Amino acid sequence: MPSPDEYYAANTIPPIAWALDLYLKHKGRFKNQRVLEISFPAGHHKEKLKKVGLHEIAVWTADRQIWARARCQVSKDCKFNGPRVNGADREAIKTLPWNEIDDQKFFPAIRKWIMKMDLDFSLFIRALNTVCDKKVELPLTTQYGKTFEKFNAYRQTRWPKDVTPADKDKFLQEVLLRVAFWFQTAAIVGALK
Repeated sequence: MPSPDEYYAANTIPPIAWALDLYLKHKGRFKNQRVLEISFPAGHHKEKLKKVGLHEIAVWTADRQIWARARCQVSKDCKFNGPRVNGADREAIKTLPWNEIDDQKFFPAIRKWIMKMDLDFSLFIRALNTVCDKKVELPLTTQYGKTFEKFNAYRQTRWPKDVTPADKDKFLQEVLLRVAFWFQTAAIVGALK
């Protein structure tokens, strides 16, 4: 089982929440009335060793913030259920049971969720870049000894040539993947602020 610092969610959801906050401070468009939720299957609820329903981790927007919660679809008394946590609180996000999440489906799902928010794309990407620089001690030297002055230099390393801002879906997914590894790397070397 990976360390909670290695969970994709712990390294992706808080930066998205921080970037959304920065984005809103710069008057980016956002539909307040919409609550957008995404849920990730996180195992099964079992009774008498039989699977009778699903556990899930839900992530949603409400009150211009991002929230997350572990919940059981079968029973309110299930130990899997937990309180909602603020998406901007990385330590709280790490406490959720992400180990049951299918890692290969995480980034496509998060990307689709963000695209449904109908944000100003370039402003949100700039907010993500800014957050990556503000929340990590720079320059960042990885555990392998490579140093990056800023996130943008890290992001451009081995960037696929066919991924351009013209294809927003692919571009956002690549950026989110690199954001996750940026924060994971910073956590490993103790460079998170």
